[in-house]
Amino acid sequence: MYKAKPNGVADVWLRNNQHEIVQETEDGPTGYEADEIFCRVDAAVILEKEITADFGFWFDQLKDKEEGCNADYLSIETYRAEKKKEISQICQNTIYAGTDIEISSGKEHFSLKDEDQLNLFGKQAQLTAGSKKLEYHEDGNPCRYYSAEDMQKIINGAMKFKSYHTTYGNSVNMWIKGCAKASEIAKIKYGAPIPEEYQSEVLKDYLAEMAADKEVK
Repeated sequence: MYKAKPNGVADVWLRNNQHEIVQETEDGPTGYEADEIFCRVDAAVILEKEITADFGFWFDQLKDKEEGCNADYLSIETYRAEKKKEISQICQNTIYAGTDIEISSGKEHFSLKDEDQLNLFGKQAQLTAGSKKLEYHEDGNPCRYYSAEDMQKIINGAMKFKSYHTTYGNSVNMWIKGCAKASEIAKIKYGAPIPEEYQSEVLKDYLAEMAADKEVK
C-alpha cells in the first residue's frame, strides 16, 4: 500500500507471505496474517509503480531495517548513479594495476597508473625518433634497457589493455542505463559478460579477437 501525504512523503506498507488465519471454530472471526514492512519514501522521486515492479527486491532489502525508515536509497536512479560510480572506480583500479606482457625475456608485469601511461607515451616518441634501446622497468624491479622491439610490445600491450577496459567499462554503463529495475542494477558486477544489446561495436571486435586468441592457444 502506497499513501502519498501533503508534505511530499509517501508512507509505504509492503506485505509478503499473506495467508488466511485458520480458525478453530466456524464461528470465529476470519482474517489474514502477513509479514509486513513499513517505510517512507520521497513521493516525488519514488512512485508506487517502481516499488510494485520490484517488490521482492524492496522487501528483501528492508526486512531487517528499522520500522518507518527512509527508503529513498532504494530508488532505481540512486542505484544507477552508485553502480556507475562503482564500475568507474573498479575500471580505473584495474587499469592502474596493469597487465602481464610477453617480451623476449619472458612475461613481465607493468602497472598503468597515470604517470606510467605518460612514460609510455614518451617511450613511443623515443621509438619514433629511432632509439634502439630504451630504459624502463618492470613493476618492483630497477630500470634496465629494453630493445626497441620489446619496448614496442610493452607499449602496444599496455595501450590495448587500457583501451579494452575503457571500452568494457563504457558498455557496462550502457547496460546500467538500460536497466528498468534496481534489482537488475544490483546484480551487475565488473567483469561479467555484457548482454549483446549493450555491447558497443568496438567491444564486440575486442571480444571476437580475444576468442580467436583463445582458440589459437
